[in-house]
Amino acid sequence: VLPILHLNGYKIASPTILGRMEDEALRSLFLGYGYETFFVEGHEPAAMHREMARTLDTVLDRIHSIQEPARAAGWKGERPLWPMIVLRSPKGWTGPKEVDGKKVEDFWRSHQVPVSNARGDAAHRQILEDWMRSYEPKTLFDEGGHLLAELAALAPTGSRRMGAIPYANGGLLKQD
Repeated sequence: VLPILHLNGYKIASPTILGRMEDEALRSLFLGYGYETFFVEGHEPAAMHREMARTLDTVLDRIHSIQEPARAAGWKGERPLWPMIVLRSPKGWTGPKEVDGKKVEDFWRSHQVPVSNARGDAAHRQILEDWMRSYEPKTLFDEGGHLLAELAALAPTGSRRMGAIPYANGGLLKQD
């Protein structure tokens, strides 16, 4: 399991405790919990996606560097520092930046319904449509609205499914 802490600054109306902490304070906190912390931060989606991909490569290499010797020679009693990612992004990121002249992105309004009158207001409807189309649904779904087969094929099957492992399905562990 790779923990990813998404810090986007806010709970409903005010900043979170962890969201107010500087990187070094977070690093120290999670070091005490046994984690090596990696930070991904920014406001531009394309740049953030590239940075997240680089960071995932790094942390997966780190996980393998812990697992391989332990599997080959057994656990030696030392507690490794497992990687985790702290992802900092604006609240409401990729949604509308503002609606009716009021700030939404990176603001408490992103916790509300940012486009509340799409049915009755053409401008709201256009904002909602632009927002939804920004996720490029044509790259995910076919004309009938079904998930593309090549994407569906990425999901694990059989006992590899998340809900099929004993940790997630206590019913598999029952004893009569």
